[in-house]
Amino acid sequence: MSESMSDVARLIKTFDTELRKELNTSRSGLFRNKRGELFVRSNVPLGQSYPDEVIGIFADPADLDFYYKIYLSEDD
Repeated sequence: MSESMSDVARLIKTFDTELRKELNTSRSGLFRNKRGELFVRSNVPLGQSYPDEVIGIFADPADLDFYYKIYLSEDD
């Protein structure tokens, strides 16, 4: 079963504090490794493939806020 974009946004939001901390200094994102563990990676370069599944990559805190605005309802 595939996840909806709002499901993905809710998942990303569970890592909001850690993501925001990293986004203050570099492009960062949420990834899933082969064991299914989720983690935040900072200093994510543009335009390359990654060994782990990409859940979401953001440029800065404003980019993350915009993502939430698009994919989360006011109730989330």
